[in-house]
Order: sequence, then C-alpha cells, then structure tokens
Amino acid sequence: MRLKKLSYDDLSPDQKKVWDEVVAGPRKKMHGPFFIWLHSPELLSRGQNLGLYARFHSSLPPRLSELCILIMSAHWHCAGEWIDHEPIAREHGVDGAALEKLRRGLPAVFKQEDEQAMYDFAQELLRTHEVSDACYARARAALGERGVLDVVAVLGYYSMIAMAMKAFAMIPEPGVANPFDFDGR
Repeated sequence: MRLKKLSYDDLSPDQKKVWDEVVAGPRKKMHGPFFIWLHSPELLSRGQNLGLYARFHSSLPPRLSELCILIMSAHWHCAGEWIDHEPIAREHGVDGAALEKLRRGLPAVFKQEDEQAMYDFAQELLRTHEVSDACYARARAALGERGVLDVVAVLGYYSMIAMAMKAFAMIPEPGVANPFDFDGR
C-alpha cells in the first residue's frame, strides 16, 4: 500500500475518535479502505457515515446491496471488495454462477427479476454513462423509485472505495488470491 497502514498507537486524537466510531458501529473493526481514509479523519468520518447508509440503511435488501457492491468491485477489478462481499452475497441467495460471470466481466444472467433489473441498470449506466428510458422503467418497476436512487448511491459509494483502493495500491494480504488475476495475468 502506498500509505502507511496506521495502528491505533500511531493516531492523533481526531484519528482515534473516528477509529472508535467505526469499530463501535456494525462493522466492528477497522478494515480495507478505511485505513486509507484514516489519513484524513474528516474524510473517514463522513465517508463511513455514507457507507453506513449505503450498506446497512438504504431501501435495498442486503441481497441487492451486496450484489450492487460486487458490480462495482467487478467494474474496478477491486479485489478487496470482492473478497469481502462475494461470500455475503451468496449467503443472501445471489446465484453463484451469475456472480462468476460478473467477476470475469461476462454478461451475467440472474435468477431474480430485481437482481437482473439492477444489474442491467448498473451495466448500462457504467458502460454508456446514461440510462435509457426503457432500462430506467424496468429498474423502477422492480426496485421502486427509492430503490433506483439507492442503487445509484451504493454504486457511487463503492466506486469511491474502489478508486481509493486502486490509487493507493491496496491489494489482498499475502496468501489471499486476487479474484481478478485471471489465469495469472
């Protein structure tokens, strides 16, 4: 990693305060990109609060939230997010074969209509930088207006996470395979 991974003993009082906020919440620990954002305690404080909404408090059920996270992980080839969230998505019932296609960058077909509508919406937005009326209508029918808004929020938040992890060269721990290292490339 390009930034020093800070330990609790290394921290300023402001950094300790936000570290304590993170571990007191549902995450229960400091992890992943938060070690990057910890270099700016205000960024970590504000970012982790947005993350609490995106992951735990949006209108999306956990199954869809986790799939949305994996869509961004695959888009960015962000190993850490895939490693953390892929097992959770499977636990919530997201089809493993579709997730494997997503990971490999191949067109994925999901068994649940709301999953497919969300996937198609996200792929169109990421690929074309806009969403057609037909795609929006399908996503709205499957997810509701608030659900579509929350898909965009989760995509945006996890894109910011992936960008931080990529920019500061955060890679899997030694001995943990990178899920985006296809055939040794």
